[in-house]
Amino acid sequence: MPKLTLISPPSPHRVSPDPNGMPLGLCMLASMVRDFIDVIIIDGYSNAYEIDRVADLALQSNPDFVGISMPFAFSQKPALAISEKINNERPEIMIIAGGNQATFRSDEIIEHDCIDFIVIGEGEQSFVELIRNVDSAKLNPPDGVKVKSGPCIPRPMNHDLDSLPYPSFDLLHGFPEFYTARLITSRGCPFSCPYCSTMQFWTKRYRGRSASSVVDEIRWQRDTYGIKRISFADDTYNINRKRCIEISEALIDADLGVHWGASMRPDLVTKNDIDLYVRSGMSGLFMGMESGSPEILKGLTRKHDLDKTRDLIAYAESLGVEVHCSFMLGLPDERESDMQATIDYAKSLAASSLGFHIFHPLPGSEYGENIDGFGIEFENPETAIESLGSIDGAAPIRTKHLTSMQIVDYYWQARGVADDRRREVELPR
Repeated sequence: MPKLTLISPPSPHRVSPDPNGMPLGLCMLASMVRDFIDVIIIDGYSNAYEIDRVADLALQSNPDFVGISMPFAFSQKPALAISEKINNERPEIMIIAGGNQATFRSDEIIEHDCIDFIVIGEGEQSFVELIRNVDSAKLNPPDGVKVKSGPCIPRPMNHDLDSLPYPSFDLLHGFPEFYTARLITSRGCPFSCPYCSTMQFWTKRYRGRSASSVVDEIRWQRDTYGIKRISFADDTYNINRKRCIEISEALIDADLGVHWGASMRPDLVTKNDIDLYVRSGMSGLFMGMESGSPEILKGLTRKHDLDKTRDLIAYAESLGVEVHCSFMLGLPDERESDMQATIDYAKSLAASSLGFHIFHPLPGSEYGENIDGFGIEFENPETAIESLGSIDGAAPIRTKHLTSMQIVDYYWQARGVADDRRREVELPR
């Protein structure tokens, strides 16, 4: 059979391995094609490999095809460097790019000589058709595949997520010992948060798996790999409250003994929901709070009430749920007083952990596609792409109210608050 090597490129900002970076999308792609092609996965992102090591491992696998993921803006440069090295040594290998960054910057990326095809958006069906018909694809690409000449015909979204095969976790070296187990229960988001590219990537459509499908996969992961805790990898798990209730009730009936965590919008969850979710095994909850300033939240179209959300977090923690709250600093309309309000609000929460990230105008987001209109300026436009999407102390922008230095100063103040909370939680009780 022909050979396919799937690559998750390293991050220029990661110096040590991180088990939370599992390439779930590549595992799902592998399951779609491995009945007619030999597949391996090289996870340079989670393992913090060097670019040359990833390229060498790919060449050693002697592939006919390479699929390389560009999920973040900062993924583009290392992905292209790997692709160029492979192309220089083995130009006959077909190289296929995909992911958020490849989708939103496809016109630019496809012009690189090392890239033969780009799979746009949701990739499973397009990828399968491309691999099966690669000989004719440059002249007649499948829907959802971009080539160097001619338009890309969009492919409709797959509305039957239950039909997707289970991910090929067996292709990940060190699973499950190294990785945090993950599962996708839905795709897409109907909200229009201006800092987020999710809505555009999934073409503004939300789709969810059935409760029975979710429970069956959790059972499969438990029985096959001994998984005891799993993370739902949805952008926002609780968009459809009725479906979440059905999943929890099915998990209670199944009594699998598996704990789970998920990302939820605070304005869509109640204390009654928390009660049910805990009974079904929820032990972790991620909340994207974004800001502690009511005016900034209004501009972000986020509708959660700060006082009610504070009470909700305290309630979840009282039931043994570890809540993580995430905030951004340096948003386009923020002033120093807004960043201070965010830090003060975060300190008032009973959450087990706090995360603070510098705002980046991501490609595909409303902010990222109209930086001039929102008064955003890159400090160094030539290197901005190398930092966009990274979670560290770099502020690649200045805004109409804030310098990059002001943003960084408040970020490090916030990091001190987060570190203090971590130490408090780690103290013996």
